[in-house]
Amino acid sequence: MEVQTSRFGPLDLPENTFIEFPWGLPGFETSKRFVLLEHREGPFQWLQAVDQPEVAFVVCPPEVMGLHYTVPPDKQAPIGIQQDQDLLLLVLVSFDRATGNLRPHVRGPLLFNAANRKGYQWSLENGELPKYLCSK
Repeated sequence: MEVQTSRFGPLDLPENTFIEFPWGLPGFETSKRFVLLEHREGPFQWLQAVDQPEVAFVVCPPEVMGLHYTVPPDKQAPIGIQQDQDLLLLVLVSFDRATGNLRPHVRGPLLFNAANRKGYQWSLENGELPKYLCSK
């Protein structure tokens, strides 16, 4: 399927690479299908909306930013995680051009089920951070 993007131009991508976000992402609820695209060589990727060319986010594994999450079963259930190896976590990353600093969005990791290609953004409240997030 041809996917139009504002950053990469048109891309021919197989539909079996799409990730469905049944509830969209906060602020982007109408975007339900995304695809992960490599960003040069390294740990960062683009999470590109399939149906909105201008919507894309930089993401990476939390470990790249020194973060480690403990994901309880009730947070895995909405996307049907059956086996631990099917759970994939990514964090959204912002880049401050003025300072050159990267900032992970620690309170909103993205959870993916690699088996059924579904995902959602887990929103952690401030009080939950110490329970589920460990920085190393």
